[in-house]
Amino acid sequence: MLSANTQYACNLVFKLSEMCCGLHGPVIARDLFNWKNKETGILYFRYPNPWNMRDTDWVPRQRKDGWMEVIVWKFNSNYELKNDYLFVNLKLITYERTMSGLIARSIKFRPI
Repeated sequence: MLSANTQYACNLVFKLSEMCCGLHGPVIARDLFNWKNKETGILYFRYPNPWNMRDTDWVPRQRKDGWMEVIVWKFNSNYELKNDYLFVNLKLITYERTMSGLIARSIKFRPI
């Protein structure tokens, strides 16, 4: 259950394979269900150089269990919830044209 009037983040728990491709630079995250909102998020699967970083919330963090975690989407429960459920359709776009080698473990929703 999501609490009303709360800002949430959707976190992706992942690892990168040794032969990953297209995950070196920033990746665009866009909500396809909310097509009128042209706002996009820029996230990283590898920690960027400080001078390349746009937003510190969207960089991966190392977890104690060896997996990485990164925010892929933020939303407010008041505006996004409809009938006690939430539709999510995120598109990840890389500047390198193709992505491979991303091993996803889980998606977690947490209050910010």
